[in-house]
Amino acid sequence: MPDETPTRHRVLVADDDAATRHGVSRLLENAGFEVSEAGDGIAALNAIQEKQFDLVFLDIWMPHLSGLDVLARIRAGTSRPKVIVMTSDDTSETLLRAVKEQAYDYLSKPFPPRKAVEAAERALSANQEPAIEVLSARPHWVELLIPCTHEAARRIETFVMKLEADIPDDTRETIASCFRELLTNAVEWGGQLDPNRKVRVASVRSPRMLMFRIADPGPGFSFEGLSHAAVGQPESEPTAHMSIREERGIRPGGFGILMTKAGADELLYNEAQNEVMFVKYLDNAQAMPAEEAE
Repeated sequence: MPDETPTRHRVLVADDDAATRHGVSRLLENAGFEVSEAGDGIAALNAIQEKQFDLVFLDIWMPHLSGLDVLARIRAGTSRPKVIVMTSDDTSETLLRAVKEQAYDYLSKPFPPRKAVEAAERALSANQEPAIEVLSARPHWVELLIPCTHEAARRIETFVMKLEADIPDDTRETIASCFRELLTNAVEWGGQLDPNRKVRVASVRSPRMLMFRIADPGPGFSFEGLSHAAVGQPESEPTAHMSIREERGIRPGGFGILMTKAGADELLYNEAQNEVMFVKYLDNAQAMPAEEAE
């Protein structure tokens, strides 16, 4: 009889810190993955060239060859496993280079052990999709072209919000919720969840302002036509859309744009309303160093 044992995914864990490397490896092995280890960048690159891996957990700062250099060489080679970057370096330069070199996900050290398993399962279960294109990677001006999928939107939200780590938590949570809503609308309604269509996203930061500009490939919409959303209802009947969503079999909700308007200092749409600018003004105490905006 043929062997019906399912093939285990092969994962490489590359980190010069032995405790982290062994700890992540044991967790992944217990979750059913076939795991190999590498203690520096050259060992990681050699392992990838010698064996086919489905996924690589890659530390950034390792001796002999950095994780970012390993990532760049993976992209130039024939074996291209998905890569999850893990590091305590949250500088914008590191984050942006990881995005530019097509890192699939990003884990900030220290992270709860279970997060490594969750990240691996998420990466390996996701369908292959067109790459995220980096149009600008300056810390104060990041611009990307994102495939119209929920997974691409989730990944970019993770990267973009890490760039704003200096903003107070409550403000950053508000901004993250608004960004998530606008980007989800763009990939769902504008891009129709077609991975071959792209949403253009710009994140622009000045000492006193953070702005997101999101342009989707759809024809646009009219607020007057959004009968299934709270924003399209008269003030006297703010929840009238809920019965319409129920009739159409749409999931409960419809408050996203209304909440985004409340969270923004300015929310501006173009004429077709397939492009939006979200603006949040920052206190002087929250401003980035002036030289970063030069």
